[in-house]
Amino acid sequence: MGCHQSDYDNSPHPGHSAYPTTCESCHSQVAWKPASTVAHPFPLDGAHATTPCASCHVGNPPVYKGTPSDCYSCHADDFNASPYPGHSGFSHTCTDCHSTTAWTPATGGGHPENKFPLKTGKHTNVKCADCHDASIGSSAKANVNCVGCHSGEHSRAKMDAKGAHQENPKYPKGAAPVNFCLDCHADGRK
Repeated sequence: MGCHQSDYDNSPHPGHSAYPTTCESCHSQVAWKPASTVAHPFPLDGAHATTPCASCHVGNPPVYKGTPSDCYSCHADDFNASPYPGHSGFSHTCTDCHSTTAWTPATGGGHPENKFPLKTGKHTNVKCADCHDASIGSSAKANVNCVGCHSGEHSRAKMDAKGAHQENPKYPKGAAPVNFCLDCHADGRK
């Protein structure tokens, strides 16, 4: 610090003032830049690249050892307050659906492609909210609204009259949840 106080004070890295003054923790004698982030438990990319260190490393002086490195530890409030599509049944592996570039929109990367493909077929350009309706259930399986999109040719009036449906004992008679189609068309196909 005797030589590098001005480098420390004028660092363009956000939150640098929260770092300890033991420069060798991040910098080497070979080169001042780039600073080493080898010791960091996850890449500081996307929104994390500009997040002040003191946002995660709290205390005075800031605490580094023992700071959680999983997404959920920092984003539990976001997870629990999510209005959609009912995160209570989701894993805490946030990167299944979210990226470090931005928390929203979710990428949907964790969609079960083997059960209901979104990367191929007619559902490739469908947004999560087009099918998952939080007002009808909290879990991703319960809140699927097939009937909401499949009107017209797929309206109940037309589909009820189809022979294959009339002959199928699983096909509901009368009122049914909007996601009943998944009982027989689990992958969105015939």
